[in-house]
Amino acid sequence: MTSQDEFLKAMENWANFYLFRSLAHYFEFLKHTGVSMHQAYALTFIHYNGPSKISDICEHMMVSAAATSQMVDRLEKLALVERAEEPGDRRVRNVLLSQQGQSLVEKSIEARQRWAAEIPTELSESQLAQMTETLQLLSSIYQE
Repeated sequence: MTSQDEFLKAMENWANFYLFRSLAHYFEFLKHTGVSMHQAYALTFIHYNGPSKISDICEHMMVSAAATSQMVDRLEKLALVERAEEPGDRRVRNVLLSQQGQSLVEKSIEARQRWAAEIPTELSESQLAQMTETLQLLSSIYQE
């Protein structure tokens, strides 16, 4: 096996492990919120993309505009989102997170990542430095 094949296999193993552990914690968190996966996904989309039009949300989620509008209506009733006019065009309404919605998303991210905080305690200083450098390199490649 080449070093590239070994890297890809190791990366796949880590990605699978990370995804499984993160999702398990995320689903456990959501179970106690009363928010569905689709609703949580929409909230997270808005968190990372800022105020969004219904059309942007439905395009990203690959669901109909009607389904997205109904979901946003439910999120609005739960006080997790608000609708606001687009500056400069009052016909366009954006969906943005309320303070309660922002808090829910932040807590969901924390719950999803909590298990990873245990990893550094299992590594030596040199291993920790090596892993940090490697992860920063991988992140920089895909942030460009």
